[in-house]
Amino acid sequence: MNKTVYCTVVSLITLCLIGNVAFAQKPLKVGDVLANPGEKKSGFIKVPKGMDGPEIQLPITIINGVKDGPVLALTAGIHGYEYPPILALQRLLKQVEPSQISGAVIMVHVVNMPSFLKRTTYYNPYDWKNQNRVFPGKINGSMTERIAFQISKEVIDQCDYLIDMHCGDGNEDLMPYLYYTKTGDEALDYKTRELAINFGFKVIIHESVKLNETSASHCANSALLKGKPALTIESGKLGKTDEEDIIRITRGTYNTLKHLNMIPGSPELLFEPVWVKSVTYIRSEHIGIFYPLSHSGRHVQKGELLGYLTDFFGNILQKAIAPHDGIIMYIIATPPMSEGEPMVKIGSF
Repeated sequence: MNKTVYCTVVSLITLCLIGNVAFAQKPLKVGDVLANPGEKKSGFIKVPKGMDGPEIQLPITIINGVKDGPVLALTAGIHGYEYPPILALQRLLKQVEPSQISGAVIMVHVVNMPSFLKRTTYYNPYDWKNQNRVFPGKINGSMTERIAFQISKEVIDQCDYLIDMHCGDGNEDLMPYLYYTKTGDEALDYKTRELAINFGFKVIIHESVKLNETSASHCANSALLKGKPALTIESGKLGKTDEEDIIRITRGTYNTLKHLNMIPGSPELLFEPVWVKSVTYIRSEHIGIFYPLSHSGRHVQKGELLGYLTDFFGNILQKAIAPHDGIIMYIIATPPMSEGEPMVKIGSF
């Protein structure tokens, strides 16, 4: 081998080695799961026991690609009666392979395991707190706060982007939409807005929030507070497991993977987004029995009767009247109603 050929071979080998280093993905550990590059592994995040309940195990999966890229966190089951996101992650777990992706995906299959197992809406049955109102949580707090603390430490702190997946709870007739939260940080807001558009839902609620420890009590807002683009998406209703809701979530997740260049291709955007500039809640002023007279996704006019609340003897206590024109984002579709709870959520375009 002459000197020129030798130098050429050495240069090619050096470039290959540099290329491998440049695209090498790191091992990723979440809870008791350690996934090396090219591995898909499942296990648990353990939430320690406290005065109000036992140790809880939250099922997770890490899909760690071979090539370098962002870490995308997908959380489901923050409200345990919201099933389509949980089923969508099961489907994605089987479909997405480490060889296909750059970067890594962290899936939390069920965040609020006590609520899931007891089939409760909104609240953890051990401390009766709403899991999506206590982030970033407390290591020595109640069970809901301990779960939030572990998710914050193990998932939010280690991801670059987060999609918190929800749907209408067991009592909510809800239309599909997602939240884009504007923080005032231009760079973060641009990335979050692009994430929202490319997820591919037609209706986007656009809200501006001055983030602090109080306003960041939601999972997605807690990630935004740490400078990480994050969305809350909603697809499904009334404790159902409709296929169209699961497909909508899986398609949006693939759109996100494409948008972040974690898999090849361009997002499949079926709609021009429609932006909801504000939302209004009609809240119950009493406990009683609610009778809905409308449904989600319906355009309503100011002054329209959308439902009414009675006492337990059938006497009308309150009428739910549309305060302005808009669209019903969700309406409670089951009879039980507590004082102060939303009966109807109306969006304005």
